[in-house]
This record gives sequence, structure tokens and C-alpha cells, in this order.
Amino acid sequence: MIAFTYAVIAVVFVVLGIGGIMYLDHKFSQSVGDRPFAIKGRRIDTDDPFVRSQFKKFYALRVAYSIALLVLLLVVVSHVG
Repeated sequence: MIAFTYAVIAVVFVVLGIGGIMYLDHKFSQSVGDRPFAIKGRRIDTDDPFVRSQFKKFYALRVAYSIALLVLLLVVVSHVG
């Protein structure tokens, strides 16, 4: 039963992780609209200061979301069993 619980937790957190990051990327794309940019890993290639500031904001949100998921995962897993 504990193995099944861990499997469910793993699936839920993978879906939350991928879905949340995709949602944040989608919101970033909507916020900058049709302005030209290219993302290369953790860097952005653009001359527009608005796009650069939005990228920094959404990158910080992505990092915070990832850390929050890790903390939540540790809390949930510590209460199983």
C-alpha cells in the first residue's frame, strides 16, 4: 500500500511540475506578445528591455515554484506511512 501511495505522489508531482512550468511559460509568452525574443537555456536573446524584465520576473517565479514543489514533496513524503 505504501508503494502505491508513493507512486500516486510521484505522478501527481510530475504533473504539477511540468504543468506549472508550462503554464508559467505560457503566461510569459502572453505577457510579451509579438515582441521578438529567443530563449537559449537560462538566457534570453533580445534588445527589448520589457521582454528582459518580464523574463527575469517569470524566471524567478519558475524557480520559486520549483522550490515550493520540492518543499511540498518533502512534507508529503514525510507524512506517508
